[in-house]
Order: sequence, then C-alpha cells, then structure tokens
Amino acid sequence: MKGKIMFVGERIKNQRIELGISQTQLAKKAKLTPAAISQFEAGSRKPSFDAISKLASALGVSTDYLLGNHNDNISDEYTEMIRNIMGFSEENKKLMFELYEFVKKRDTKK
Repeated sequence: MKGKIMFVGERIKNQRIELGISQTQLAKKAKLTPAAISQFEAGSRKPSFDAISKLASALGVSTDYLLGNHNDNISDEYTEMIRNIMGFSEENKKLMFELYEFVKKRDTKK
C-alpha cells in the first residue's frame, strides 16, 4: 500500500490480517473488546492512546506505525524485518540487539 494514506483502523486491520488472527483473537491479546476492535477498524471510533499501545504490542508493531508516523524513506523490506523482530521473544530481541551492536562496531572499524 505504498503511497496510500492509511488511517489507524486500516493499519490495525491490515496487520491483524497479515498475522492471520481474528478480531476476537486480537481483542483477547490486546485486552480489549471485540466490539472495540471492529469499531476501530471500521473507523467509527478512534482508539485512545492506551488502546493504541495495547494494539501495537498485540500486533507486534510500533505505536508510530499505527499512528502513521513511520519513516517513508525506510524500505518495505526493512519495515517488515523490524515488525518481525518486534514479535520475537524477549530473549531473541536481546540476541538481535547484540548482533546489531556487533555489526555496528565492526562497521565503524572499517
């Protein structure tokens, strides 16, 4: 959907579908009601910041992504990689960060 302006509800729905989960499953994961998820996705209700935070966590994306504050200069490939990393276990996130630090140090030595 590059170049298309998406609203919060569309981003929620697209990410939910990408994860292959239902509105009810997302609601349970985010500790919200299925009705709220339906209303957010339809655009008939705007989520509070607390709801945005819960949804971002449940969907494995940043609040910035849901709010449309992501950097359009970042390629879709890198955005997808970051989304996937956010869904990793805490142990694997730490491992990815350690790998990043290693590569960063190695790159600066060149």
